[in-house]
Amino acid sequence: AGITNHYKTPQTLGLDRLAGVIGAHQLFPQQNNLVIDGGTCIKYDYVDARGNYFGGSISPGLNMRYKALNHYTAALPLLEEDAGFCEKYGDDTSSAIRSGVQNGVRYELEGFMDSYCPGVVEMNIILSGGDSIFFDTLLKNSIFAPYIKNEPHLVLKGLNAAIQKHND
Repeated sequence: AGITNHYKTPQTLGLDRLAGVIGAHQLFPQQNNLVIDGGTCIKYDYVDARGNYFGGSISPGLNMRYKALNHYTAALPLLEEDAGFCEKYGDDTSSAIRSGVQNGVRYELEGFMDSYCPGVVEMNIILSGGDSIFFDTLLKNSIFAPYIKNEPHLVLKGLNAAIQKHND
């Protein structure tokens, strides 16, 4: 599928992550691609224009963060994401939780995108997974907006590319 996997423990690499970078490299060949797959966890994986994959990062997903605040505290309510929330801080418990979770995810996304950009002239940022549309909304005013591509089914496209390559 055109990927050179440099992951130190390839046997522990989730197939969803590998399929994501294969899909990105297939859709945008000879380009630098940062895949951000938002679901239960948020996964960040970078594949360079030559198809080299070295690894990435995994952090708790949006809903996991909301559930953790409720589960591990005595008084915080269980909330869900609110696409309309756009405040810098909360002025009650619910809005403070939303600010912490949603702004926290936004700052994390921007931080990872920024960390992969130095020295990279052009890079696609490909959002995939169940939270991709929500992430796209969070980042709509970002300096990275022109490079952001929403491909919610990227992992499936990557699996298809791997199967096609295997059957050639």
